[in-house]
Amino acid sequence: MGAPHIVLISGSLRAGSTCDRVASWCALRCFEQGATTRIFTGADIDFPAYRPGLEKIDDAVACFLGELRRADGVVLVSPTYHATVSGLLKNALDFVNDISGPVPYLEGRAIGTVAVGMASQGAVSTLTTLRTIGHALRAWPTPIGVAICEVPAEPSVEEDGRLSSDAVRLVEMVSQVVWMAGARMVSQPADLNRRAARSATSHHSFQLEISDDRSQ
Repeated sequence: MGAPHIVLISGSLRAGSTCDRVASWCALRCFEQGATTRIFTGADIDFPAYRPGLEKIDDAVACFLGELRRADGVVLVSPTYHATVSGLLKNALDFVNDISGPVPYLEGRAIGTVAVGMASQGAVSTLTTLRTIGHALRAWPTPIGVAICEVPAEPSVEEDGRLSSDAVRLVEMVSQVVWMAGARMVSQPADLNRRAARSATSHHSFQLEISDDRSQ
């Protein structure tokens, strides 16, 4: 059947940011659980403002959408600036409008959420916003949304052999995404195609609903 494919997206523009490093940490945990991964950092997704059809003339956008089409799961890592999802990450997710075919948007894909920052209230707001985006894009939000301040140590270098509380929650979220991504693979193609056919009838009204809807 093959391994589930997980795409991890950092909403930070600063190269080597905490968000970028958290995304890499989570990618390693996905790999340890048998998944393949692709990471997009803020520098990778610093696209021009969304407009339909941009992937036809922008190789970076085409690569990003191609990976999301292949993905069985997605992990969103956002800074908590201004107690909301970063504009960069929102800009990148706008391009999901251009995913078409039998499974549009993020239909049926697992989606995990991570908020990176010191302010607890900002983290709560960011996780809520990320989950709302996941629902709007028809993904399956995982039960666990993780708020952290820094990148956990690698599990292999923990001095006392135990993981920190942040690491435990991140591993739990990653495990959920990988499991749900594997379940999605098993259900293809019939179940998801039926869901996609039903969603096609409400495609126009859904676009209207979500249309109203830099870094750590």
